[in-house]
Amino acid sequence: MRAVVYEGVGRVAVAEVADPELLLPDDAIVRVRLAAICGSDLHFLHGKAPLEPGEGIGHEAIGVVEAVGPDVRRFRVGDRVAVSFVIACGACWFCAHGQTQLCEDFRNLGAGIFGGGLGGAQAELLRVPHADVNLLALPQGLEDERAVFLGDVLATGVYAAGLGEVGPGDAVAVVGAGPVGFFAAQAARARGADPVLVLDRLPDRLALAERLGAEPVDVEARNPQMAVARRTGDRGADVVIEAVGHPSAFETALDVVRRGGRVVVVGMYAGEQVEAPLGVWWARALDVRFAGICPVHAWWERALEELLAGRIDPAPLVSHRLPLEEAPLGYELFASRRATKVLLVP
Repeated sequence: MRAVVYEGVGRVAVAEVADPELLLPDDAIVRVRLAAICGSDLHFLHGKAPLEPGEGIGHEAIGVVEAVGPDVRRFRVGDRVAVSFVIACGACWFCAHGQTQLCEDFRNLGAGIFGGGLGGAQAELLRVPHADVNLLALPQGLEDERAVFLGDVLATGVYAAGLGEVGPGDAVAVVGAGPVGFFAAQAARARGADPVLVLDRLPDRLALAERLGAEPVDVEARNPQMAVARRTGDRGADVVIEAVGHPSAFETALDVVRRGGRVVVVGMYAGEQVEAPLGVWWARALDVRFAGICPVHAWWERALEELLAGRIDPAPLVSHRLPLEEAPLGYELFASRRATKVLLVP
């Protein structure tokens, strides 16, 4: 089969690799209909997270079940499904308590040894362990381009708003208007937040935020703390969602949240460090919540409900649709921020 593979820092290629096989009784093989390039993939592309040359990459996909092991009960050949990028066992204490991202047997698609040695989702075929746990049946009538985000960024945005306990009338600031920020802002609006401000420096992403009903704040043109204060009666945001994964974004989130407010850190971090003025945070009574990896299984059905109800619309996010063979171009466009979201068609 054809698959996108990592070649080295800054380089991917499309190569012929062995077809995945059913290895365990609860495995499924999914024929991928649509995959996406995610911001997390760029961490591997740029060497922020480890990946060996020749290993498959990518973790956002939907497709049709091609084969199932004898222990798979919920799915049959021909079912259209979304795939969770978090591969969880579904049986340990953490899974039983809705924290599948902390699973005792946690694995991650398209992350090489770092993710348990599973293949990448930017491929023609994909092996999914514990299929009954890690696949979501898709209803008829839901377009592939809307459903493809359920297994990662859409569920993550809904999770971020939920973790922040966003409620009606809350003033919410989202730091970062990438895909996760895009969905977090929509999820906050769906929960009744008003206003929802989105902070970024890229004009196209800010335009997307405005299109979905949020209020864009260009941090190159305006001081973010002053902009949020002005919109909230000098109070600051009740909830801030940091959706970038960079120390400067974390510091911005702390600057724009009100005293006693909540900061949800959903951006991905690895080895970064910041100095923590604990006395200041303590005196301001800040509630800082590190989201970690999204527990997709606890949130993707809620995300699906929002999608079907029309309260969240992924369509404006997609800027490029490319055949799988043009994945290197897709990565170039996305890494250079000339694309907001790239879809790959095997």
